[in-house]
Amino acid sequence: MHKSPTILGIFSQENISKITLDQAFSNSGKNTGNLLFSESLYHNIKGSSKGHLGFTDADLEGKDCIVLAAANWLNSDIDLGSLYERLRRTKLPIVIVGLGAQASLESEIPKLKEGTLNLVRLIAERSSTISTRGVFSASVLETYGVKNVSVTGCPSLLLAGPRAPTIKKFLDEMKDGIVIGGTRHGFQSTSLFQIHLYRQALKFNLHQVLQSELADMYFSLKRFSNAEILSKSTNILGALYGENEKRVANYLTEKTHVFFDLKPWLEFMSTKAMYVGTRLHGAIASLLAGTPATLIVHDSRTAEVATALNIPFVNEADIDIRKDIEFSDLYLPDGIKKFNNGYDQYRSNFIEFFKKNNLNTTASS
Repeated sequence: MHKSPTILGIFSQENISKITLDQAFSNSGKNTGNLLFSESLYHNIKGSSKGHLGFTDADLEGKDCIVLAAANWLNSDIDLGSLYERLRRTKLPIVIVGLGAQASLESEIPKLKEGTLNLVRLIAERSSTISTRGVFSASVLETYGVKNVSVTGCPSLLLAGPRAPTIKKFLDEMKDGIVIGGTRHGFQSTSLFQIHLYRQALKFNLHQVLQSELADMYFSLKRFSNAEILSKSTNILGALYGENEKRVANYLTEKTHVFFDLKPWLEFMSTKAMYVGTRLHGAIASLLAGTPATLIVHDSRTAEVATALNIPFVNEADIDIRKDIEFSDLYLPDGIKKFNNGYDQYRSNFIEFFKKNNLNTTASS
């Protein structure tokens, strides 16, 4: 069994007050959701240390295995050739966890770039089996000739420990405590559905947890010192939310939240009534905190992970954006029951995966 594996991933930043928001955002991989699965692997693999994808040879001294906290790397838009070349030179065993494919809900097979294919094939050679987020991702690997695959789902839920989280009930009078999570990146705009979700959050004055919306984060964290960035953010957000700049600014500073550290994220969600949104790790963080969550599925990645982890979900297409969203109606008690009933099997699948790859794990205790 490996005694000193290093986990290459994204981890909590406990104090970002002395660095720029842009630096903290970059450290998070431009999505704070990344820290959940990296932290989960660190807490569940015995003897592990924290590493990062920008590793040097010196960082690997004394390590006997590399564990990759993967995301949607089976993606036609990215080429992981540089990472492949650096990993190829190490000669160490490489275990990848939670590898996922990115596609639309029609689940077309993505055309992978050569560097990404080389990386996947290298990992297949250096590990007993590859962990994927779901059946679709496994089928993508099989299409490219990689057969040693285990469908495990995402490792983030292992943070719950030996038993499924105890999820509190949602009652209609708690609707002011609903938290919304939309999907947007950096300073970009987004789809009509996502725009409607953000506007509904503002209209009903609901809390939001931000993950990759950098423009909003400047207001959420009150980082107002850079006039140029503030002006850029203000213009983008006024158009996105469809309201005057003052109202948008007040809403964002009072009702939106961003967490670069896992502990306060879970503490915040434990005080809320329910999470509804399109962010996978927004939903997982809520469930880990004992708060109901409903994931709005909008692409193949969220659909397959919701299925693999039994996360309560609805399809984006089933929500009519021509009218207000009744968020209370998206509470799915039967889905919560299914989630709880499926946790033991989810955990067992991961324990078996770790064992096959010679990783000692706290998950078996």
